[in-house]
Amino acid sequence: MPSSRRRTRSSDAISPNLTPLLDIVLQLITFFMMLVHFGTRLEGADRGVRLPVAPAALPGSDLTIDRLPVSLDRRGGLRVGDRSLDAAEAAAWWDEQARARRSGLELLQGGGASSGLGSDELPTVVILRADRDASYGAVRRTLAEAQERGFAQFSLVVLRREPR
Repeated sequence: MPSSRRRTRSSDAISPNLTPLLDIVLQLITFFMMLVHFGTRLEGADRGVRLPVAPAALPGSDLTIDRLPVSLDRRGGLRVGDRSLDAAEAAAWWDEQARARRSGLELLQGGGASSGLGSDELPTVVILRADRDASYGAVRRTLAEAQERGFAQFSLVVLRREPR
């Protein structure tokens, strides 16, 4: 008789459905993996550029979609990919970037969208990452060259503390 009671109790045991719980855990893991990826990767990061340190710098608050990351090496040369461009190549690169963005804007405005800026200004935010050894003149010259092509919004990237 006692052995039949045990069987009855064990067959009445609760077996919860864990599938929804596992689905939520998997979604949370995926979400946090994506956050770690975005939090540690710097846009336009390049090992050839050592960023200056400015502890008083404030994080950028502009979350625009149209960004153009640009890097300057220690000699003040514009870096595209793994190579540094000379002055003529850099001017051609800026022209190409401005032309590509203007043609994209024309497509959008043809669909009824408006940039909200002046006719010559591009809504693109140029994110400038200049090496700490690049001269002020090189940075200023790069900004002026971009402004001549219609870029009007800039963001300078610095580190708030030395990397470990």
